[in-house]
Amino acid sequence: MKNRNLLSIKKLAVLGICVSFVAGGCGKMTESSLPELEEPVALNEAYRPVEYGTIGSLQVLMATAVPRDYCNYYSANVNISQIYVEPGDTVNAGDVLAVCDVDEAKKQLQQCKDALAHENETYEISAQISDTQIKLWESQAADTDEFSTEQIEKKESTEEDYNTQIATEQENQRYDKQLHEYRVQKINEQMALYQQIVDDGTLKAAHSGLVTYTKKLTEGRSAAAYENIVIVSDTDDLVLDIKDTAINEYKYSDYDKKYVIVDGEKYDVTESQYTSEVLVLSKINNRYPDVCVESREKPSLTAGQMYPVYFEKTKANQVLVVGKDSIYKDGDTRYVYVKNDEGGREKRIITTGESDENYTQVTEGLKEGELVYYNSTDQVPTKYSKYTVTRSDFDIANYGVRYSRSDAGTITETCDYEGQIVSVNVKQDDTVEKGMLLYVVDTGEGKAAITEAKNAIDSENESYAQKIADYDKQIKDLSEGGSSAEENNRQDEKPDTAYDEQQLKLNLQLLNLQKKLACADHTYQLSRLQSAYDSISAGNDGKGNISVYAKNDGKVSKVSVKAGDNVEKGSDILQITRNSTDVLLVQVKDSNSYKVYKDNIADVGERVSLELDGTTIYGSCIGFAGYGREAQKGYINQDDKGVHITGITDSGYGNAAFYIKLDNGIPDDLTRASAVKFSYVSFKKVVVVPTSIIHKQINPMDKDDISYYVWKIDGDSVVKQPVILSDYTSGSNTLVLYGIDEGDEICLAS
Repeated sequence: MKNRNLLSIKKLAVLGICVSFVAGGCGKMTESSLPELEEPVALNEAYRPVEYGTIGSLQVLMATAVPRDYCNYYSANVNISQIYVEPGDTVNAGDVLAVCDVDEAKKQLQQCKDALAHENETYEISAQISDTQIKLWESQAADTDEFSTEQIEKKESTEEDYNTQIATEQENQRYDKQLHEYRVQKINEQMALYQQIVDDGTLKAAHSGLVTYTKKLTEGRSAAAYENIVIVSDTDDLVLDIKDTAINEYKYSDYDKKYVIVDGEKYDVTESQYTSEVLVLSKINNRYPDVCVESREKPSLTAGQMYPVYFEKTKANQVLVVGKDSIYKDGDTRYVYVKNDEGGREKRIITTGESDENYTQVTEGLKEGELVYYNSTDQVPTKYSKYTVTRSDFDIANYGVRYSRSDAGTITETCDYEGQIVSVNVKQDDTVEKGMLLYVVDTGEGKAAITEAKNAIDSENESYAQKIADYDKQIKDLSEGGSSAEENNRQDEKPDTAYDEQQLKLNLQLLNLQKKLACADHTYQLSRLQSAYDSISAGNDGKGNISVYAKNDGKVSKVSVKAGDNVEKGSDILQITRNSTDVLLVQVKDSNSYKVYKDNIADVGERVSLELDGTTIYGSCIGFAGYGREAQKGYINQDDKGVHITGITDSGYGNAAFYIKLDNGIPDDLTRASAVKFSYVSFKKVVVVPTSIIHKQINPMDKDDISYYVWKIDGDSVVKQPVILSDYTSGSNTLVLYGIDEGDEICLAS
């Protein structure tokens, strides 16, 4: 997929540059005021005929033909054991693409079960604490019988405080219940996902097509929920993707006419619709899909080629129009100068209707074919040759200067710690099986990690012991204080100690529940810390020597270290490869020999070429590995489980990269080949003219308002015709998007 430089097209969208849909035209000018008796003056005679045309506005955006993509991902965090496909493979819906580590999924499932049990237990205890606290406040609020009238009055404000606390706690109970139910729901959803993986850890193709992307396990086996593991593209279903124009930036949905030009022919298009769920998710994550358009007529598109898409808004259709630079005004009166039979000019009052940025509708005062003077400060050419506009192909090349055979399923084992290699237990070309010892590394940090994990367990135990001791002391003090108070009450022969006994009982109950809650939290946290300790200790002899084992079958294709070597965290240790392929990985990097657009790669299905000893070898792009600055490209996906944003991880190449297959296989000696050539820009049957016939016009009132025009030959007249240009030039030629078409005659300076 291409990352085009759409500077000029974006200017059209932002600045709203518009042109009218007529055969002849004028530059962008406003109506000018002129005293009634003053005759207009120009560098030479400038007339254009009155014509029928359309008043309105036009926007042009660029689309690229790309296959429709289908993302394949897990709905939960997993560790990928193996990916069975590579870019260039063809798959059918339901084929197994990858398998994840079921043991890891089982571990995650158990963690979810523990989390659910802990959530239910702590919620139940917390609910009991809340109920007990409310009963205590109710008892304290009602305990006014033993006070005098004055004391009762003084107590009223305190009683009101208790009632407020009770109401607040009851509201908190309702909130806690909703929060608990939400947490349980989410945990159950995660459990269902992991259970599905445990039952069947395979990832199956959602759609038939060509594998165009696979996650690179060289950068790690862990995959986040909804991370794209494999992307399959339907090369028989091409869509027009307007790149760099996301749906939140698109402002042309209300335009009444939308079409694309394919091989010089016009086809009506409509935008692809997105559901409200997609729009909401996009807004929440601030990641919006591109605008895509499609035609019911299904024109023959070519993958990788670009097509201009036009958006027109009509104010008045097929009406008499004149350029706004032909119109003068005197108060509310509008008039023009018309060329008479003697070759002079006569003033003609007119009535006007709709206007756009270039033209005005004339409802009375003129008829088709009359020649109307327009104010031109530009020299109308008198000496010129005729240039007849034709349609032709327009291409700008890009180059991939680094390329190499892609190895399927190559996994680079990198060291997780800084340390020293104790032993390398395999050598190059060895066949390895899952579980085989690969190497041992001595790292003090490994020992430190175990110590840190053990210290965390000890700290949790100490903290818990202190909490329990505090609760036991409070319970003991309250029990002893409560017994003394009760005895004193009997000695004083007070008739009613029910409230004191009840409050004592409730306070003791509250402390015991809080103690129970602390115990539940401790048990859960200790279990998690122990699991972390066991994970860190795996393969570690306790002295910092960590053994690393093969996670998959394969063949050792490279060994980068030997015993005694010091390594840093992330250092390459060795590579394990399944098998070699007939695919070339092409990287787009700076070159002294070629003009390279570094943030651009070939589109899937696009034809590419490679020069070898004077012979051109052809092939096709069959996938992508990295987008340069857009390595984290995301997709919006909707399935039976809802709408998700899925992402692509960085390939690790540090630059744009893609895959190609050559028609006749990879040559034996690639050192004699030049760079891989593909298209940066590619159009078929478009209007391409010499750059020299295009003129720039700057609005004197706004230096940033720049437009372009050509001198068009219209019968015996030469008129200024506005044009919309692309931002692309190739050699001495420029691509014109609108304003002139095949067969028009343009002045070419002699």
